[in-house]
Amino acid sequence: MNCLDSHLHFWDPQLLDYPWLRELPALNMPQLPSHLSSEVEGISGAIVVQADCQPTQGIDEVHWINQLANTATFPIVGIVAWAALEQGEDVIPYLKQLKQLNRVVGIRRSLQNEPESLFHDSNYKEGLLAAAKAGFTLDMCVRASQLPALCSLLDWLFEQMPEARVVLDHMGKPDIANKKLTVWQKNISDLAKYPNLWCKISGLPTEADWKNWSVSDLKPYVLHALNAFGTQRCLFGGDWPVVNLAGGYAQWKRCIEHILASFPILEQQAIWYGNAHRVYSISLTE
Repeated sequence: MNCLDSHLHFWDPQLLDYPWLRELPALNMPQLPSHLSSEVEGISGAIVVQADCQPTQGIDEVHWINQLANTATFPIVGIVAWAALEQGEDVIPYLKQLKQLNRVVGIRRSLQNEPESLFHDSNYKEGLLAAAKAGFTLDMCVRASQLPALCSLLDWLFEQMPEARVVLDHMGKPDIANKKLTVWQKNISDLAKYPNLWCKISGLPTEADWKNWSVSDLKPYVLHALNAFGTQRCLFGGDWPVVNLAGGYAQWKRCIEHILASFPILEQQAIWYGNAHRVYSISLTE
């Protein structure tokens, strides 16, 4: 079955500076499409998500990914770029720059390591709205404890712009390692009420026991997300190379294949392929 992976990262610390990688030696090296191609098969396309290089290098990262796309063995059909949304309306010229670059379909300004006050900051909210009005899909990367704050933020955003397209990265990062399910389930159900919020089935192995997770550990979380959002608003993401910290891409992909095996084929196709095309407004011919 075709797989348009909605969440891959590539980086080269020799070209751009990724401060967070210095704390993860296992990842602090070039991670390129050729490395992924040698590990797995069956990727028919990819959306590459910004990887938190230095803020001043955000445009450089997009240019570099576009260069990678020229030689990758699978199509890179979209880029989710970084933007300093906390600048409010001052970020608009930067967003206009991004609109001129190939493949940029979305914006992500990660909130997972930020205080809750940023969710309520008027400048940040105006920057988020500006990105949506510019036609970008918005990726939201938050931790499970931040989901109520995200709900409040989306109340505001969708009131301002009901047609905004938003994607929740990594299913809101549930604490699978400590089996914290119930509160996360409620928060996901609350978020799923927004018809223009989508959910990436991604990033779960690194929220579980890195060395010992099993399909049965992840399955209750995946099934709840699928039940809450429906199969037409969930999309697969590999989160490579971060997933290599917890078993690797192939193990993660097999896990989701196992969970989805009993689903109707058209619903499986939507999760693996079609939904990513829809939410990021990517032509199926690309």
